[in-house]
Amino acid sequence: MAMEYVKVEEDVHNVLTQEIHELIDILSNQEDDFLNKLFGIMERRVLEQLLHLASHRERIMGLLDYLRVADPAICRRFLQMVCMNYDMPMRLESRLMSVAGPVTCDPWPIPGNEPPSHFDPVKENNSHTLVDEYTPSQESCVKRPRMDHVESYKASVSTFLQQRWEKVRQGVVKEVRLEEAWVSLRNRNPFRPRDRAERGPSPSELQERGEDGAVEDKVTVESLLHSAAQITLLLGQAGSGKTLLMYCLGQRWAQGAFPSSQLLFLLEFRQLNLVVQPLSLKELLFRCFLSPEGGEEEGVAVLDFILHNPEKICLIFDGYDEFHTKITHLETQSSSFDPLSPVPMAELIAGLCSGRILPGCTLLITCRPRDVTDLETLVDCIRIGWLLGFNKSSVKEYADQYFQDRGEDLKKKAVGHLLSNHQLLTMSYLPALCHICCVCLEHMFSGGMSQTQALPTTLTQVYLQILFAFLSQCPGSDPPVLETFWAEVTQLSQLAMRGLEASRIVFLSEEVPSNLLDFATKAGLLSLVDLTHENGSKGQGYVFMHLTMQEFLGALHIMTSKDITEALLRKKFNLKSRWTTKSDPKNVFTDSLHLYLCGFAAPACSSYLIQLVRGVGAAGWVNKRQALVLKILRSLAMSTTLTGPKLVELCRCVQETQDAQLAREVVGSRPCFELRNIRLNPVDLDAVAFVVSSAGIGCGLDFGACSMELECLDILPSCQHIDYLIFRSRKYDDKFADKLSCILPRLPTMKRFEFICGNLTDVGAAKLAKALRRCPQIKQLNFSDNSLTDRGVREIADIFPILPCLTSVMLGRNDIALDSIFTLLEKMISCASPGGLYVDGVKDINVVLHSELKCFKTGLTVRLLNCRFTTDQMNTLCQLLSRCPVLYVLDLSGSHMKADTLKALTDSLHKLKISKHILLNGSSKSVEELMVLTNFLSVCPDVVQVNISLQDPVDVSIHFTGSIENHKTSKKLFLVGCGLRSSHLDLLCKNLEHCSSLTFLDISKNALGNKGLKNLLDLLPHLGTIQEINVSENAVNMEGVVFLASKLASHRNMSEVNISHGGKKNLFLIFQSNKRLQSEPLQASPDKEHYQKLSLTHSSIQPSDMAKLCERLVRCPGPLVLDFSHGSLRDDAIERLLRILPKMTSLQLLNMSHVQMSTNGALLLVRSLIDCQHVRAVKLMPQGEAFIKFANRKTDQATCRLTQYTLTIMDVEKLSWILEQCPRLSELDLSHNSLGRVGVEWLCSVLPSLTSLRKLSLESKEASEDVVLLLADGLLQAKSIETLNLSGHVISDRGAVLLSTTLQKLPHLKTI
Repeated sequence: MAMEYVKVEEDVHNVLTQEIHELIDILSNQEDDFLNKLFGIMERRVLEQLLHLASHRERIMGLLDYLRVADPAICRRFLQMVCMNYDMPMRLESRLMSVAGPVTCDPWPIPGNEPPSHFDPVKENNSHTLVDEYTPSQESCVKRPRMDHVESYKASVSTFLQQRWEKVRQGVVKEVRLEEAWVSLRNRNPFRPRDRAERGPSPSELQERGEDGAVEDKVTVESLLHSAAQITLLLGQAGSGKTLLMYCLGQRWAQGAFPSSQLLFLLEFRQLNLVVQPLSLKELLFRCFLSPEGGEEEGVAVLDFILHNPEKICLIFDGYDEFHTKITHLETQSSSFDPLSPVPMAELIAGLCSGRILPGCTLLITCRPRDVTDLETLVDCIRIGWLLGFNKSSVKEYADQYFQDRGEDLKKKAVGHLLSNHQLLTMSYLPALCHICCVCLEHMFSGGMSQTQALPTTLTQVYLQILFAFLSQCPGSDPPVLETFWAEVTQLSQLAMRGLEASRIVFLSEEVPSNLLDFATKAGLLSLVDLTHENGSKGQGYVFMHLTMQEFLGALHIMTSKDITEALLRKKFNLKSRWTTKSDPKNVFTDSLHLYLCGFAAPACSSYLIQLVRGVGAAGWVNKRQALVLKILRSLAMSTTLTGPKLVELCRCVQETQDAQLAREVVGSRPCFELRNIRLNPVDLDAVAFVVSSAGIGCGLDFGACSMELECLDILPSCQHIDYLIFRSRKYDDKFADKLSCILPRLPTMKRFEFICGNLTDVGAAKLAKALRRCPQIKQLNFSDNSLTDRGVREIADIFPILPCLTSVMLGRNDIALDSIFTLLEKMISCASPGGLYVDGVKDINVVLHSELKCFKTGLTVRLLNCRFTTDQMNTLCQLLSRCPVLYVLDLSGSHMKADTLKALTDSLHKLKISKHILLNGSSKSVEELMVLTNFLSVCPDVVQVNISLQDPVDVSIHFTGSIENHKTSKKLFLVGCGLRSSHLDLLCKNLEHCSSLTFLDISKNALGNKGLKNLLDLLPHLGTIQEINVSENAVNMEGVVFLASKLASHRNMSEVNISHGGKKNLFLIFQSNKRLQSEPLQASPDKEHYQKLSLTHSSIQPSDMAKLCERLVRCPGPLVLDFSHGSLRDDAIERLLRILPKMTSLQLLNMSHVQMSTNGALLLVRSLIDCQHVRAVKLMPQGEAFIKFANRKTDQATCRLTQYTLTIMDVEKLSWILEQCPRLSELDLSHNSLGRVGVEWLCSVLPSLTSLRKLSLESKEASEDVVLLLADGLLQAKSIETLNLSGHVISDRGAVLLSTTLQKLPHLKTI
């Protein structure tokens, strides 16, 4: 396109003045070298002044100010230099070149000749160099023609797009206004989870985010092209107007609406389907869109501009859902790209999406939602927009426009029916269906619809009426029109199905019979479209009036053709999911086919199907086909594994059938409809409402991160049996809540409402609270995880007394202070039957009201966990709790309270009527602070137990009797793992001195040591009724054990001391259940004596410790039990024990069971029979039961059992000597000691001295012929034996005879 240059010289200055600010911005960002050349165009005198300016930008402004008044020729040369070397907006470049004149390659003279010598070279600030001459390069000389070609092509594209727009807009009822076409837009992150199971960022961080973390906003379609270098995926249902809007965008660009895009290409995937062979980028743009009129030279220039300026290029691809091939990310793609090299079409599109081809270009692709995954996985920074449909006002505006010229009566009647009929209005939210509903109403009302004739209630019935309307326009259309045009409808249905099976929407003229083509085009069922073939030639094709009509006719073919078997029908029927993955096969043109199949299964459509099937038995065949569809739906209805998207599709199918029984089966198999991360439109919710209402069974609706327009909520009241309603997503905010507030009072069966994980603030909470006042049936409310503050909580708390059935309110994870918790508590207490309050910091807040649970009937339960209380706040809390008739449990765990706060609780305890316990787990880790709690036992008669444990986890609790009346009872105190030292015991004693009923004290796992133990025992007089003290694991050693032995001997009320591991582990002090606990020397008492016991088990007792221990125990005048079991004793320790045993006259039992000691040690214990005359029994067994029993006085008889030892000859000698010195022995058991022949000989030598022996046991399992023979002789010396046990001995015949002879000579023998 030739440029016309302005001839008037003054225009150069005017243009420069008008564009001076934009030129300053451009030149300020350029390289220094060429800027120095520009400065060289100035006069020497002016140049010298310019160098004294402070900044680079000021010097550029001085240059331009100079040129504004300079010679016009100099000004034009300057503009030529700038345009030839700098990139700038095409608008600016065109305007500047129009006044600069044609460019020549001759050197341009510079005024003032050369600069002065002192400027050769001149450097200012070490950056800007002045030169005296500029000669444009060869590249600059050829740039002007290249720009001419681009401008020429741009003009051609503008004309072409405007022509296509005029053709597309024919028949459009309503003016297309891009500024009123809305898109829900979000910038997608690399990750796209279905729903966020874990808690992520805070509500404030997600104020404007969707559930998956992507920013979401509502913008107009027009704004999609205002930002350059963006990749946008525009989603919309079939019939939402995507194609129309794309052509409108093209027309607006042609009018100059989007200056950031110098060239715009609009291509349709339905056209690209005709291309089979690989294409280059050049062929894609010039063959499939618009060829340059200037031939190859213009094509080269335009392609070069496109490749070098991709950020100035906009490409629109419409209808990816119609593309035959699935676009995927190809890992093997080369990083280099040749625009002239042919590649497969899918690879070319993928390269544009991923940025490998034309990086930085503006790319806009439209498709149906199902195919979104193919494209969004190619690039992480893609913008995804969902084209929003009509609202009620838009439907009315469209209908008014449609019926504008069709008579006022028809308009009034049709528009009135459209807006009042719920089903038709819901369908009309989709623009294409709005048009179809208008056509349907026009046909029905203009045809004289009777008063009894019902409006269509399903999508299938609407399309039947549309089909009738189009058929009625044909000549000879006598009713019924289906019978009249049976052949044509059958052929059209076959054609539609053939296209669906081949994934085709465009049919060539030679593919359609001429008679059918003529009929269908006259009826308006087929439309003519222009095509561009693979070789670039133009042609024509035919498409159905809309894709949905093709699907409708395809379904009609399936339901009426006997060529379609039952197996084939099952194969073609499947529910569509809106959650797609990269591995899903690309399956186009089947979005609504299953819906129409279900619609034809409705009884209302039976007569129409019969007209098309024809012939004998047509009715039975149609009924069988309809029953098959219902059978498939019934199996899906019973499935419990359907995802939310498929569940919505199932509801739409059931709605099409209008089968109430089928609806009951859908609801009966699932108590709740869980819908996650899908966009819901009014048609979807209307289908759900139909199923829920028709079933007559209560169920719940759970919406998680589902995008929906506010008008969708208007459909909820038509769900007549909603038990509960849940909304969970950051997408749901105050506007959403405001709309809900109008809906909730219209749900009379709703008992549970949850608005969680949202962006609800105090404003929205106030609206919902006001609405809930009119919901007396509500039982449960949940507003957790929002952005509520104290004000919002007060709004919700105010409705507690108003709602008689309210049982639970949850408010966790909000920005709520402790004062709001007090507000909730106050409101809860004011209710007739409060249940409880559960708070865990800000995570969980649950108010229980009017509870029928048994645990709440006993009183109010208050759990305020992980809250930080000040002293004033604790006083406020106690004041509120004092109003409760009965407080069952008060749990303040994790509250981190200081001593003064705990004291405030203690001081207020007498005002609280607590029946079970107070929990303060984790409230403090300071023993000084928690010691305050021990005072509870003294100041509150109802406190029966205080548990304090600072071990991890910290456990602090105060238990009550459960009785309101004061009465004395036993009390217990646990101070476990608190790090108690001796210094703490004085304070403990002070707190307990007025506790008259303390029976149990557990101070185990502390750090008392021996000193603390002594101090504790010194405090015993102050513990009036103590029965047991646990001092285990308190770093006590044998020194402390010896001290305890002294106390056991000196305190008559201490009955038992149980120690293990030398005092390091278990240490229990047991006292008589006597209320007199006074420290005094033990004296003879006329009362019945009680045993005292010292257990020192699992201990290794050294000789010195044994001596000290026994010396202390000598002073025990009463019965004493000494237990050393499971320990270990050396021989010298046993000797020390034996030295003192005679002095321990009160000792009754010495338990040595399982004590590790030598055989010699065991013999030393047997020797006690000699050394201690009040020993009455000795029983010793290695690692078994072992003891020594004592009599109160000297005894004449004693027993000895020494078994299962391996005795050597020396051991036998020692044993024999001991036995020989004990004539009072009445029973002797030496079984299983492996005595052998020598041992028996020694025994036989001793028997004569055992004059009191009555029982002798020598069991053995060894071969013992010689032993028996020796015994036979030795027993003759033991005339006093009454019982003889020789079990286990092997006796020969000879031995038996000899033994029998001997036994007959024993006069007192009774048992053998």
